[in-house]
Amino acid sequence: MNESLGFFLIVIGGFMQGTYFLGLKRTEPWKWENIWLIYALFSLLIMPIVLAAITVPHLMQTLGAAPGKNLELVFLYGAGWGIGSVLSGLGVDRMGLAMGVAVLIGITAALGSLIPLVVGTPELVFQPKGLMVILSVIILLVGVTLVGIAGKKRDASKAAQNEAGQKGSFTVGLLICIFSGIFSCMLNLAFSFSKPITQTALLAGAEAGGAQYFVWMVALVGGFIANAIYTLFLLSRNRTWKNFAMPKSGRVFLIGLGMAFLWYGGVVFYGRGAGLMGEIGTVVGWPIFMATMIIFSGIWGFVTGEWKGSSSQAKWYMLVGLIVLVIASGVSGVANRM
Repeated sequence: MNESLGFFLIVIGGFMQGTYFLGLKRTEPWKWENIWLIYALFSLLIMPIVLAAITVPHLMQTLGAAPGKNLELVFLYGAGWGIGSVLSGLGVDRMGLAMGVAVLIGITAALGSLIPLVVGTPELVFQPKGLMVILSVIILLVGVTLVGIAGKKRDASKAAQNEAGQKGSFTVGLLICIFSGIFSCMLNLAFSFSKPITQTALLAGAEAGGAQYFVWMVALVGGFIANAIYTLFLLSRNRTWKNFAMPKSGRVFLIGLGMAFLWYGGVVFYGRGAGLMGEIGTVVGWPIFMATMIIFSGIWGFVTGEWKGSSSQAKWYMLVGLIVLVIASGVSGVANRM
């Protein structure tokens, strides 16, 4: 029963995170750095700190009591994820919602699942459960490859019709998304290797959910620093600070706030769901979370017209890729029940 509920919560989290990128399509009159700063400020700093303060008794004292090495490790993983987060916004902006999210999340899913399996539970690697997890990751990467082919064919068909494809070079966008995927898996590593910090919060009187919020706070503050440095640099270099005072800024601010709510809400649901899925919840839950994100972002990509004017072959590759990702998610769910 708990595993089924965990699976459901992870799917909800994946839906939320697969949807939040939609905000990047409605940034006018702001630029990317304007809305990204609002999103990062609320999702990575304000919301995590507020939720941790509400659910963890004596937050600052608990933070001081947590093992320093573990805090540093989780913080650094969060900072690494923050670099991936910045790259994800740039990559999706270039490649489009459906394809960009599929590529970067596929890589994130593979590394974020395999590393905790190999490091945290090496005894399971060659057991049926571990082999099933590896199989699910392989299937997921096949799905990502199909989605990447679909995107390449989409842009080729649009170029033949003199229509705009993604912004800038496909190759550059692809490289950005690949590096984003490598760094972005560190968020699951932060959660997977945070047991001493979680125990500190529990001993301080926090419930299980509060202990998770405590871990997310530490990791996401590290992530915020990476995001803030880059966006502040862009705001100064491009002289786009003035955009915050432009007409209709209130509407775009609310969009950025909505992005933050969807993203952080997705993290919360994933954490609760993975916690309900047992000993290797972060190993099997992560690819389910990632696959769900790809599926919903792909659906939104079709709905918002990213594939309008594309060849039927490109659309079929994309559809088959999404189906393969659903299969990968199902295999991961089976692995958890073994």
